[in-house]
Amino acid sequence: MQTSNAQRSFPWHWLPGAAVALAGCAASYALYHQQQSSMQAIARVRFEQEARLFVETLQRRMESHAVLLQGMRGLLTVNPQLRRADFERVARELDLQHYHPGVKNINFTRYVPGPRRAAFEEQARSDPHLDGDLPRDFAIHPQAVLPDYFVVDYLWPQGGNSGLQGLEIHSQPANLEAMRRARDTGGLVASAPFELHQETEHRTGVIIRMPVFAEPAAGQAGPARFLGAVGVSLRIYDIVHAVRTAGNMQGLALRMADVGPFSSEEPAPPQSLFESETRVGTSAMEYEQSVRVGGRRWSLQFQPVVPFLSPQESRLPWLLGSGGLLVTALLTALVSMLVLRRSQALDHAKETDTALRESEARLRAVFNQAAVGIAQTDSRTGRLVRMNQKFCDLLGYSAQELQQMRFQDFSEPSDLAADLEQLQRMLAGELSEYRMEKRYRRKDGSEVWVDLMVSPLRLEGQPEHHLAVVQDISKRKHMEQVLRQSEEHLRNILNHMPVGVNQVQDGKIVFRNDRHVQICGYDIREAPDVDTWWRLVMPDARQREHAREAWHAACTAALKNPDGAIRTVECVITAKSGVRRAVELSGMILGDSHIVTMVDQSQRKAAEEEVRYLAYNDPLTGLPNRRLLLDRLEQALAMSARHQLCGAVMMLDLDNFKTINETQGPDMGDRLLREVARRLRDCVPEDETLARHGGDEFVVVLKDLGADPQEAANRAEEMGQTILAAIRAPFDIDGQQHHTALSVGIAIFRGVRESADELLKRSDLAMYEAKAAGRDTLRFFDPQMQAAVSERAALEADLRAGLDAGQLELFYQPKVDQGRITGAEALVRWRHPDRGFISPAEFIPLAEESGLILRVGEWVMRSACAQLAQWSAHPVLGELTVAVNVSPRQFHEGSFVPQVLEALAASGADARRLRLELTEGMLLQDVEDTIAKMVQLRGYGVGFSLDDFGTGYSSLAYLKRLPLHELKIDKSFVRDVLTDPNDAVIARTIVALGTSLGLRVVAEGVETEAQRAFLERNGCHAWQGYLLSPPLQAAAFEALVLKRAGV
Repeated sequence: MQTSNAQRSFPWHWLPGAAVALAGCAASYALYHQQQSSMQAIARVRFEQEARLFVETLQRRMESHAVLLQGMRGLLTVNPQLRRADFERVARELDLQHYHPGVKNINFTRYVPGPRRAAFEEQARSDPHLDGDLPRDFAIHPQAVLPDYFVVDYLWPQGGNSGLQGLEIHSQPANLEAMRRARDTGGLVASAPFELHQETEHRTGVIIRMPVFAEPAAGQAGPARFLGAVGVSLRIYDIVHAVRTAGNMQGLALRMADVGPFSSEEPAPPQSLFESETRVGTSAMEYEQSVRVGGRRWSLQFQPVVPFLSPQESRLPWLLGSGGLLVTALLTALVSMLVLRRSQALDHAKETDTALRESEARLRAVFNQAAVGIAQTDSRTGRLVRMNQKFCDLLGYSAQELQQMRFQDFSEPSDLAADLEQLQRMLAGELSEYRMEKRYRRKDGSEVWVDLMVSPLRLEGQPEHHLAVVQDISKRKHMEQVLRQSEEHLRNILNHMPVGVNQVQDGKIVFRNDRHVQICGYDIREAPDVDTWWRLVMPDARQREHAREAWHAACTAALKNPDGAIRTVECVITAKSGVRRAVELSGMILGDSHIVTMVDQSQRKAAEEEVRYLAYNDPLTGLPNRRLLLDRLEQALAMSARHQLCGAVMMLDLDNFKTINETQGPDMGDRLLREVARRLRDCVPEDETLARHGGDEFVVVLKDLGADPQEAANRAEEMGQTILAAIRAPFDIDGQQHHTALSVGIAIFRGVRESADELLKRSDLAMYEAKAAGRDTLRFFDPQMQAAVSERAALEADLRAGLDAGQLELFYQPKVDQGRITGAEALVRWRHPDRGFISPAEFIPLAEESGLILRVGEWVMRSACAQLAQWSAHPVLGELTVAVNVSPRQFHEGSFVPQVLEALAASGADARRLRLELTEGMLLQDVEDTIAKMVQLRGYGVGFSLDDFGTGYSSLAYLKRLPLHELKIDKSFVRDVLTDPNDAVIARTIVALGTSLGLRVVAEGVETEAQRAFLERNGCHAWQGYLLSPPLQAAAFEALVLKRAGV
């Protein structure tokens, strides 16, 4: 009985519970361990993904810098003489700060041989910046005497890079080594890290360089000439910061180091590039990767500094283990209770149910606190059954709102079709699950990119529901968009480069810029791949095979180079238009693709030929220009000196060409010049020189006219007469006849006693002598001409001084009408302090040619008006009129009318007493402008007289339109009116014409009573001349008027 009680007292009912507890603990531990491993694996995957994303982004940025340098090298290769302002303009358009963060500057480091140092510094100081400023203080520094220099010549931007321009990089061994390696390899090279001079903190940087070579000129052999290298200065801190700003390197500590050349089998001692401020000593997770940058190896070591699991994810293993232990305890209790008390089964069931609900609540908490959005959805209707809080936060809806919606309601319509297709395939059993990237529309209308993974939830074998796991990837998508925009910007830069550029990958041409299409003529549809392109641009099979072999050899050699640069290959292609072009192909290997640049050499050669032609020929006529003329004339002088032969320089000037150019227009003038040049070529032998000297002047150089100067002059005159006769013939241009003539000046030479310029001056003097002799003739130079020119120059200087010193005076010649003095003609006289009175016939033409006539005319106008104002108060003198002669140049000035009105206003003279005398020739130049000015002055009371009438080409229709007051019979007709019947008829005709037009007629130069009586009999009662008085000074004129008036 005691034994039985003892056995009952022993807790045998706990044995099944203990077994269950032991098994449950083991299972809970296994579940905890498995979940802990999974979470660590997820953390490592996230950590490594973040590190690899940083490495990929860094590589893409370095590749973009390489493409940038390739473009700048192409620009300098095409134009080795690129100026500083052009370099800075292109660099400014690259917008380095925005599109290339981390780039401190872009520069061109020029190779300067030691002997050229001073010349280079002088040239650099005269090469202006983009803003027009000159780098006047440019000098190579630090100062050192070296056999050769590598100098920072072009630099952009200037700000923040003070002290770099003119820097000689021997002071930076790492920089110098990179420059020499770039020169030797011909490709992209990165320097070892060094300290940037312009920075005060985080000074570690590198320079990536690409060499620039000038190809030998066309037709010349030899290697390409090294010019220097284009480079970008990179501050490593800025590059890492830019990548971090773009959303990378979140939660990472980074140590970057340069471990030497990539080609070296053994890494060199590391040189630090960058080290994060936050750093842990030892971490269970580390990631290391090496990248190749410009032929050097960079080592990147990453460690996490923050957990890559959310707090909820980190607690998940503990929660699952705790839940398992709890379930184990419950099961243990349940089994124990079942064994112990079967009668208490219902109570134990209630406790178990409570425990299960608590467990479910904990599991629901885990579900709601997950770092990703989770939703259970009815597969047939798409309605959401349940979802966690992360899913609600992602879309901005509450759980109650989402339970009334279908997933189709917030899906982007353009993404929905693909989602539904994948869902149907999964429900049909074709897919076990599917994953895709799509867009959702949030409650506020904004767009969110998600990574969606869908798997079925099967109940009784039928997938009535499915589970959607959603992760927000908007930041990654934004970063991808930024990268695409950066690539598009680079593509746009390439499209605007002056060289053809294309990218080849797997035999396909995946990109070509506009210049490439312009050179070849074939777009992507016509030549999608390399084989088709070669076949189109080189139809000849043998030529194509030879060219492709050369290109393949260059590409193969590039694979062995650290920088991947493809050497230049020259070939001739046939464009789509059929034009054959000489081009240069070069490029660079970039991973599994390569970049190809194409330079059209034919355009450069054509441009050089055109520049060479224009440098020595006149573009309008095709004749040699002044530069070639001087060269030919120097040769002729040298030959004359060697062989003691005579030669001649003939200066030809078109007469009245200015009138044709102004009345017919510049286009007609140019066409006439071309026709004149054509006729001159027909007259001048091919072995002699015919050149256009400028404007309407031509020069002929005859180099072999014999040893006798007289014979040379005769032969030169014969040639001149031939030319004059050829030009006299009318020119038929567009059905219109045009007449012109030449004035020819000839200077004979023998030997080199006179320079080329002196001979041209002499022939020019002779030509002006021919013009003075009546035009359409020729004259030879003689020493007396030079003396006349010198005397003329001295007279012009004296006239200028005389104007300033007040040496001019006005004389007045009376005008008589029916015996009464009615006015006077004001005539200017010059009282020279040494030579006395100088005849107007001597100094007026000089004033016309030198332009002093404008000052003389203005003085005469003011003086005459002042005299009128002085006489106006006198009862007799106040009735007089004063006539002033106006020169053509003065009248056609735009300020003539205001000048007359100002003289009247300043003096207070009565405008009705002023007469302006104009000649027929000056009125014909611009009839409408002439009439407008006369009408405007006539409105103020000013009268007009037509001087020297009968010597020009006036017509009745023309005279009727002019607001004239009187006509003046020229003294040449009056002089012989009694002895020459023709002059008498002309005088009577002028009087009759003036009377019929209602004009007063005045005769000039009346010297005898018989002349006056003849004019009186024929109706001309007004006259002036020596019969009454010569021109008088004002006081003598006043006395004569008053005496005649009986006062």
